[in-house]
Amino acid sequence: MYATAALSRVHSPASKPRHAFVSIIIPTVNEILNIRSQAQALAQLPEAEVIFVDGDSSDGTPQELEACSCVHANLRFIHAPRRRSSQMNAAARVAKGEWLIFLHADTFLPAASFQHFVQYVKSQRQLDAGAFTFRVKHKRRVYRYLEFYVGIRSRLLKLPYGDQALFVRRSLFEELGGYREDFPLMEDVELVRRLNQREGFAILPAPVYTSARRFEHEGYLKRTCGNLYLQLLYALGVHPQKLAQQYWK
Repeated sequence: MYATAALSRVHSPASKPRHAFVSIIIPTVNEILNIRSQAQALAQLPEAEVIFVDGDSSDGTPQELEACSCVHANLRFIHAPRRRSSQMNAAARVAKGEWLIFLHADTFLPAASFQHFVQYVKSQRQLDAGAFTFRVKHKRRVYRYLEFYVGIRSRLLKLPYGDQALFVRRSLFEELGGYREDFPLMEDVELVRRLNQREGFAILPAPVYTSARRFEHEGYLKRTCGNLYLQLLYALGVHPQKLAQQYWK
C-alpha cells in the first residue's frame, strides 16, 4: 500500500525548487521514444514540479531522464518497483505540491489545459479531485466515437480512467492511502470509486491527448473490445490480478 511501498534512489539536484503548487507524476517503463518531448513540455509549466518515476526500464529511459533532470530545475526522477500503482505512490510520497496530477507517459498535457486546471482549483475551494477531458492524438474519425463514449462515461458515471490525467489534493490522496499496490490493473478505477464517495469531484472541459499507439498496433476494434471486456469482468468482481493475466496475454 501507499504508506509502505519501497522507494529507491532519488535524483534531486540541490538547485531544485522546494515548493510547487502542483506535482505532475509520470510513471515510465521503456518510454524512450516519448520521454524527451514529454519532459521538455512539462518542464515549462509554471507552479509545477515534474516527477518521473521509472520502473526498471531497459531501453535507456533512466539515462534520458537523468539528463533531462540536469537541464530542467523543476524536473526530477526516481526509481520504484515496476507496477504503475507502486510507481505513482512512490512519487507521491516525495511530491511537494498541494495538488497531484497523475499523467501517463504517452498522454500530452497542453499548457492551456494545465493553466485551466490551476485557475479552476484555486477558484473552486470545494474541489478535491477530478480528471481532464479525454482526447486521442490521432485524426482517424473512429477515435472521435471513442472520445464521445469516454465523455459520456466520465460525466454521467463519474468514472474517468488514468489516461484522462487524474488529479487529487495531496492531503486527500494521503488520507485515502493512495493507489492499491496489489492492483496491477484498474488501480485508477478503484481510486476513482473511492474519490467518488466524497463531494468535490469534477471533469474539467480542458483536454489531454492520449497516444493512439496501442490502438494502432493491436487494431482499433480488438483493443476497444478487449478494454470493454476487462472493464466488464472487473465490474463483475474479477480481481485485477486475474485480469492482468488476460490483459498481458
